[in-house]
Amino acid sequence: MTEEWKEKIIAEKLGGKKEWSEEERAALARSLDEELDRRLQKAGGGGGRPKDAWTEENWKEQMSEHPLFSPYLLEEGVVEGEAAINPLSEGLAQIKFDPDHNTPEEVAQSYKEEGNFQFKFKKYRLAIANFSEGLKQQCPDQEVNSQLHNNRAAAHCQLGNYRSAIKDCEKAIELKPEYMKAVVRAVDCATKLKSWDEVFAWCDQGLLLDPADAKLKVSRAKAVKEKKIQGRDNRRKSQEAMKKRDEVQSVLSVIKSRGVRLGASHIKGSSTITLEDLESHHPAAQGSRVHLSHSGELVWPVMLVYPEYQESDFIQEFTESDYFSDHLEVMFGADLPPAPWDAEHKYRLRDLQVFFEDRAKEKLCPVDPSWMLSQALVHPR
Repeated sequence: MTEEWKEKIIAEKLGGKKEWSEEERAALARSLDEELDRRLQKAGGGGGRPKDAWTEENWKEQMSEHPLFSPYLLEEGVVEGEAAINPLSEGLAQIKFDPDHNTPEEVAQSYKEEGNFQFKFKKYRLAIANFSEGLKQQCPDQEVNSQLHNNRAAAHCQLGNYRSAIKDCEKAIELKPEYMKAVVRAVDCATKLKSWDEVFAWCDQGLLLDPADAKLKVSRAKAVKEKKIQGRDNRRKSQEAMKKRDEVQSVLSVIKSRGVRLGASHIKGSSTITLEDLESHHPAAQGSRVHLSHSGELVWPVMLVYPEYQESDFIQEFTESDYFSDHLEVMFGADLPPAPWDAEHKYRLRDLQVFFEDRAKEKLCPVDPSWMLSQALVHPR
């Protein structure tokens, strides 16, 4: 009846005209609205639109009072479970899930249906809670219990809880050995975890149920390939780690052979010295370690400190055969401009004095600029 009325009105208003201006279209819209209002008034006994009619402004509030929709119409910023519970909805829930009015099978089935409904709305944590409550009923129907475990596994999978999902799949299959959905889900979760041995086991279990299952065959073939790649990468990492350990031992052996004495006071009681123990704690030098050059010489990171100005320079690679004067020439040579912090031009090569700190005796020990670094490193103090 409505469609006939609509077609009649449009035919009358258009009058066979095909092209309309914007003004004509607006006038037609107003005319149709007025006609609709007249019909609504007639249908409502002349009172116009009912006072409790839904509008664009109040539809959400109206729906929130309905027990079916109220749990899913949370206000912005409200966390699941914090929304006010509609009394009618709460009453229906008590009747639906009350063990005094329902058998364990009925209660478990109700929780399963509610969990599935939450799952469709992507409320995965609420779905898990409902499936868990269903399992707590200890329903004697193992089919329902296996479905609850499988559905909870699906929700866990959506949240990235792959290990929990696999555990639920195991429980589902204990209750229903031919449950292929649980097997396939376990394969997917094990694949996400890159646990290829588990993928093999689950695929083999599924192929016993259905030897022709193409998806399981593809998943197993992928697992074989990925495990080979994983094994290759692990061997490469192991070789690299072994190589680094050998390099560290080589550096420590060379340091010892050079006669460099390493103090143990900063190693916190440990008698074993590592390259990490030789790193500077200065922010600019962190991560820089002594190492061997291609020619077999020790290359050290060296920090030069200028206490009166609270400034410092960091020489990242100071080879043991380098002379102090060579580096100082590059930094404070006669032809070079002074450092930005040296306003009085004090730091000139001919006037420089270099010291290292004897921490045991809390004294400064002079270093001759004509020394090589190795001479300072083997100094008795």
